[in-house]
Amino acid sequence: MPPRLILLLVFPLVVQGNHQIPDGIDSLARARIVHHVYLLASDSLKGRLAGTESEVRAATYIAEYFRETGIKPAGSGDTSYFQKFRVPETLWNWGNKLIARGHPLTYRDEFGMTAYSKNGNGTSVLVNGRQGLVLPESNLDQLSPLGDLNGKMVLVELQTPPGIRVSDADRFRLVPRIRLQEALDRGALGVIFWNAGSELLDSLFAFNTVDPADGFALYVNHQTGKWLSKHNESPVEFKVSVDHRSTEYINVIGFKDNHASRTILIGAHYDHLGADSKGHIYYGADDNASGTAGMMELARYFATHADTCNNYLFIAFGAEETGLLGSSWFVRHPTLPLKSIRFMLDLDMIGRLGWNSDLLEIEGAGSSPAWKIIIKATPRPGFKIKTIKASLPFSDHAPFYQSKIPVLFFNTGLHNDYHTFTDTPGSLNYDGILQIIGYARDIIDVAGRTNELSFQLVPPIHQVAAWTDFMFQTLGWLFTIR
Repeated sequence: MPPRLILLLVFPLVVQGNHQIPDGIDSLARARIVHHVYLLASDSLKGRLAGTESEVRAATYIAEYFRETGIKPAGSGDTSYFQKFRVPETLWNWGNKLIARGHPLTYRDEFGMTAYSKNGNGTSVLVNGRQGLVLPESNLDQLSPLGDLNGKMVLVELQTPPGIRVSDADRFRLVPRIRLQEALDRGALGVIFWNAGSELLDSLFAFNTVDPADGFALYVNHQTGKWLSKHNESPVEFKVSVDHRSTEYINVIGFKDNHASRTILIGAHYDHLGADSKGHIYYGADDNASGTAGMMELARYFATHADTCNNYLFIAFGAEETGLLGSSWFVRHPTLPLKSIRFMLDLDMIGRLGWNSDLLEIEGAGSSPAWKIIIKATPRPGFKIKTIKASLPFSDHAPFYQSKIPVLFFNTGLHNDYHTFTDTPGSLNYDGILQIIGYARDIIDVAGRTNELSFQLVPPIHQVAAWTDFMFQTLGWLFTIR
């Protein structure tokens, strides 16, 4: 069965209304754009919340479209369009407790959990282990004088006093995980850390990067730690409950290999906000079914576009709304060398041309000195353009800019339906989307023939100006009476 027919059976779709096609508009391309948007923003996809079955179904649709157009897979492995990735999450349980010397301590104020702790509860005595250091090269052992540690908790100060000299061979033993393990190896239940200005404090809270040890590891604030250090053999009662879990997300990646040494990346995020507790769907037609549909149409064009100078990489990013997770993951785990990417074009919210004004904003125009020349050399579109030199961290181009790759970010601005239930397919300007895609294609063609397209940092003054403009737009959106 042809892929297109399979998709229509899996994702039933009815596009209502008769559309008058203006002169110069490719009616087939327009129909494809309408189809993509209505499908991605349909009831059946329930708002495309990242990490859900709806995300998987949307990703499958995009991957099958890549396959149909001749775009080859470039995800994980040679045959998959999917780059699946997991992001750890940590959930704190407010039932955590620590009672010291009969005094209940306040959670997240006077005490808390560390990333090293296992879950469980217990009653013990707390002995003062000073800094809990065991440094063989320096002939220092602060735990042995404590005697039998079986079943006890050890109070450990992170700050190393100036009088203790640490050799290079022993320096790794300052790490809190090593101090905890030394106490556990001597039979202790665990450690309660406290801090007096140590730079090691942050390492206690790397919940998403370390695995818990086979023991308990809590922390107390400076005032509480100083109080407990004055009372040896203090009775303590504790409960640790931290939920470590991870959610799987998906980037959909396709590649047109023209056997060139450089690659142009065209991206758009396909996830949105899902639905609320009552089942009301955040359809996300403009944000960002519009950009995803545009990226897919460009993939169709460049799949057959004769070009020996550039390859083309197409990425539908997952989990953008969760914090640019998909694009950040790709930058850290690229499926082809980042140094081969000439620039990244990001399409995010391109569906409202003419809604407030007949204007396309192009952000990141200062990320290369070549952009000014390229934009000037590109045939002028039938709408207004506002170029913004800055690159603000609000869409998937941001991690690429931070990795010193030139970027352009196309969008038609905030509107009253942004992140609401009313961002629906019927509210978009499909002729406008097609015009923007045509302009993007022309920009890519001109940039693809440009030999020099180097990265440059945007001067702070332009970043500040863009932030100010964005804040005014946001305030206008927030205070609009709906």
